[in-house]
Amino acid sequence: MTGRRSTGVAALDSLLDGGVPAGGLVALLAEPSSPAERLLYAASAANTTRYLTTLRPAAEVRDGLDAHGAADTTVAAVSGDDLLSSPTEHVAALDRGSLLVVDPVTEAEQGGRESYRDLLETVKRELRATDGVCLCYCPQTTPPTLRRDLTLGLADHVWSLSTAYAPTGVTPRLWVRRARGLSLPAAGLGLRFGASGVEGYRLDG
Repeated sequence: MTGRRSTGVAALDSLLDGGVPAGGLVALLAEPSSPAERLLYAASAANTTRYLTTLRPAAEVRDGLDAHGAADTTVAAVSGDDLLSSPTEHVAALDRGSLLVVDPVTEAEQGGRESYRDLLETVKRELRATDGVCLCYCPQTTPPTLRRDLTLGLADHVWSLSTAYAPTGVTPRLWVRRARGLSLPAAGLGLRFGASGVEGYRLDG
């Protein structure tokens, strides 16, 4: 595997020593009400991308991607059941060095354990073959989503998006909880979501 893939957020790329290492499977944890999809759009805008939407209509996702300049992105609406029954059909033949987005992965996590494990392992084989990266959006639910343990266990990178509340305002924060193969400082990022992109700045501690 060679190279790194940009996250679309310059400060996050810097924190990761240039981006996500090729072949990496990223799990993005966030509250369902968070602006997590903006991070998916930013990453898509920085890469040739295949975007699999499992809940929202493809046209709605396309509008969001276009607003963020993600022109080199193909969008497909696919059910969790379809991903589990025919994983190769949806994740194979990725462009070399491209990004695969699954938004959200929850719909597949609720299927059978072995079928879901097979899906994740199929994704990881394809990433290794193409030097690609996969970004899975993982909404945090109560009770926890079935098979989330498999997602987190097999993910090479785990990011957590949270919100800090203060008298001065609300600050979205992104913490890199796991980054296999990288040595990271104990720091996260504060995020600013603009009209057409995401900016980040380092947080200490």
